[in-house]
Amino acid sequence: MVERIDFDGEILAGAPKIRMSRRAIITGIAAGTVLPFVSGCTTNPETGRSQFLLMGDAEVASMATAAWSDMKTQVPQTSNAALRNRVLNVWNRTAKGAKRDHEQWDVAVFDTDDVNAFVMPGNRVGVYRGITELTENDDQLSSVLGHETGHVTGRHAAERMSVAMAAQAGMMVGQIAVASSEELSKYGSAIGALGGAAVQFGVILPYSRNHELEADRLGVDYMYNAGYDVKQSVRLWELMDAQSKGQRPPEFMSTHPDPTRRAAELRQYINARGYAMM
Repeated sequence: MVERIDFDGEILAGAPKIRMSRRAIITGIAAGTVLPFVSGCTTNPETGRSQFLLMGDAEVASMATAAWSDMKTQVPQTSNAALRNRVLNVWNRTAKGAKRDHEQWDVAVFDTDDVNAFVMPGNRVGVYRGITELTENDDQLSSVLGHETGHVTGRHAAERMSVAMAAQAGMMVGQIAVASSEELSKYGSAIGALGGAAVQFGVILPYSRNHELEADRLGVDYMYNAGYDVKQSVRLWELMDAQSKGQRPPEFMSTHPDPTRRAAELRQYINARGYAMM
């Protein structure tokens, strides 16, 4: 949940670069494989929000299988039975609040100090010992696990990959236009770098931050359904804010919203839903 990005003034150096040949791009567009936008929208039954999806959950889950296997092999898992049972008990109760307890889940508790948790497509959840030590009670741990469940029900992995694919395709089309113009082609590298930065900061990162906020709200819903104290979700982000002071990049450069913003938005959401008065 906490990340660090060092800004050295050469932010454009990491902008995406297109390496597909011009002929391949044009062929792909003609065949309908580069810009498959028309049939990509669907309504998420959990959120009621229209989503741009170019792939299904099963496809994304298959892509994550090797990464999850490598993670479990390379990162030590806890031998503390009490800690593992605590995480699994809170997980089972929270998943029931999300009406996902009938599904098969693989929950791993990793024995590192990282103050983090994550979910991979295919119902794979990773929890680091560090985040369990930061939480003051099971209500806060449920907030963490509810948030990760929200990423699954929100279909965020598939949506994020779809948006990235579409953005990349848009850049391909833009490079074709630049290459076709004698005047613009003189500035092709600079335009490509600026375009990559625009995609990163104007599309990819805002999508990621919106997904985090949506997962926060869904997590609170699941906490409430499971009988946990939803006010503790706000307290969690206050703790995260204190823990990560001085380590966070500006929000516009980050995949995650600022913890103070998350706490404020959750407080507002909890009040609006009538879950509690804060």
